[in-house]
Amino acid sequence: VDRWVAGSVRLSGCYGWGYRNFQDLRVEHNLFRHPRLPAGLRGLKILQLSDLHLDLEPSLTGLIRERLAGLDYDLVVITGDFRNKTDTDHGPSIQETLELLPGLDAPVYAILGNHDFLELVPPLERAGVRFLLNEVVALERGGDTLYLGGVDDPYFYRTHDLAGVRDAIPEDGFSLLLCHSPETYREAAAHGFDLMLSGHTHGGQICLPGGIAVVRLARVPGAILKGAWDYHGMLGYTSRGTGSCGVPLRFFCPPEITLHELAQCQ
Repeated sequence: VDRWVAGSVRLSGCYGWGYRNFQDLRVEHNLFRHPRLPAGLRGLKILQLSDLHLDLEPSLTGLIRERLAGLDYDLVVITGDFRNKTDTDHGPSIQETLELLPGLDAPVYAILGNHDFLELVPPLERAGVRFLLNEVVALERGGDTLYLGGVDDPYFYRTHDLAGVRDAIPEDGFSLLLCHSPETYREAAAHGFDLMLSGHTHGGQICLPGGIAVVRLARVPGAILKGAWDYHGMLGYTSRGTGSCGVPLRFFCPPEITLHELAQCQ
């Protein structure tokens, strides 16, 4: 399928345009204003990378590091899909990620996506990435605590344990959930998570004018396919992806690095 897409785009004469769009990596800013946000967490800045797929086009690693230069943040989260191909050696994606990590200036937490194997975890954890495999960490700031939970991939492997992660958080604790696909938004909201960060959809990656996705990779409403959203009091954000999947092409859907800030409700 990927070869067919690439070949069709080449025949159309639009390959160069699509590749330039793939390299048009933008920094998006998102404010989370949640009524339960503890005072000590106000102003916390979270950098989100998602769907890196660094073995697809290694030149993206340097581009990401360039875009990161000068950004101010307290915490980094990577919401899955380090790999592009799942039927080849995972070594290249690990190596490219290791080259990316020195460009990150804060603690890095990550979850696995549907393209990822468990074999990625040991070498990246040795390099300083803390994977949350249906786990929770408590992050202290300003006398308050952010409970950061991460679940395994709910799209392909379906090994996510939302209930178990939520049970590990105090009932009144303020929580941020990392979940590769936003498809779990209803269940996550029902469990009482406050915030949720996802990726997986690429925002469509190859879209019609206006950002209309030709193919949706998740069974979610259009409002949850990309960008900021709100569902029954749980605030969420779905990244369009930092890299691209299958082919290094994008149309009407630029890739992103996302800088989230936790802010006081107005």
